[in-house]
Amino acid sequence: MRVKLAIIGAGMAWDKLHWPALQRLPDRYEITGVADKNIQKARDACDKIGLPKDKAFNSYQKMLNTIEADAIDILVPIDRLHEVTKDVVAHGKHLIMEKPVATTMSQAKDIVKLSKKVKLMVAENFRYEEENSIIKNLIDDKAIGNVVYFIDNNIIEFQADMAKDKFAAMEWRQHPDFRGGIFLDSGVHHIARQRFLFGNVKNVYAQGRGARIDWCPYSSVNAMLRFGGDVTGMYSFFCIGRETQSPLVGLRIFGTSGEIYLESKECGFVNFTTKDGERQAIPYTPNSGYTNELINFHEAITNGMEIISTPEKGIGDVAVIFDILNSIESGEVIEATAQLKKKVARNK
Repeated sequence: MRVKLAIIGAGMAWDKLHWPALQRLPDRYEITGVADKNIQKARDACDKIGLPKDKAFNSYQKMLNTIEADAIDILVPIDRLHEVTKDVVAHGKHLIMEKPVATTMSQAKDIVKLSKKVKLMVAENFRYEEENSIIKNLIDDKAIGNVVYFIDNNIIEFQADMAKDKFAAMEWRQHPDFRGGIFLDSGVHHIARQRFLFGNVKNVYAQGRGARIDWCPYSSVNAMLRFGGDVTGMYSFFCIGRETQSPLVGLRIFGTSGEIYLESKECGFVNFTTKDGERQAIPYTPNSGYTNELINFHEAITNGMEIISTPEKGIGDVAVIFDILNSIESGEVIEATAQLKKKVARNK
């Protein structure tokens, strides 16, 4: 069965991420309409898809009332996700929404409530990337013994990327109207991967270097996280830098009998070594997560498969980002087991 899918937002995420993935799945999806505030973007998207111009809309509300669709793919700036999601659920449509699940904890809780009415996936591709599944299987199989700690180093040169054909070129990212700026927008990926690999976070202690830049309150963030099972890790986020040495620090996971190393999400190999001298470079296909999440969503609608990237997991990712920010601001260890209502009060 092909799912009839309509698109809200025909910007860069659509053009670079979701449309290429959908092109690989013609037997699973039929695109029936595209809405964007910029009608020309909607028309251009229809041209690529092969849809007539009357399937392009400058109002998603009009599209929802006009076209036939089983589900909606929401690709709007993150500060609009909550508003658009509510409207889509009110029309009884299943939906994929971009990450993070919300920009405040109160909105995130509302998204979780809305997800009880329809099938709702948070498009967190890191939960679907092939390299992360390989790493997860190695950990679960005790290939490096018991995990002790990890280093997760992430560096972007945001200002330089502003002038390129990259996501940093978006005005709403350069001047965000939500807490954390690009640390929320980008960092939520890193936290999602960590939680996918190690489980829920128990507590956080973080420091940040303040910055007079619009896109992020801190030029660098360094956080120590403790997970269930007593795995600890150092997470670093540096948004005005560039790694100039090779190999990169990347993601390194240390166990009692070995190590896992992922240089970058695009490198194509997960490196696995043990104290006994075993070495493997396990190949994977970079950026497969977008296709895999769309397969999962299709199977959830057509066959009742469980959605992997749920709003409940999304709210956990956002909560950790806010816990890191709260720790920087307070100078204290933040217990992630604190009552959710306290986090809602702090972050709404």
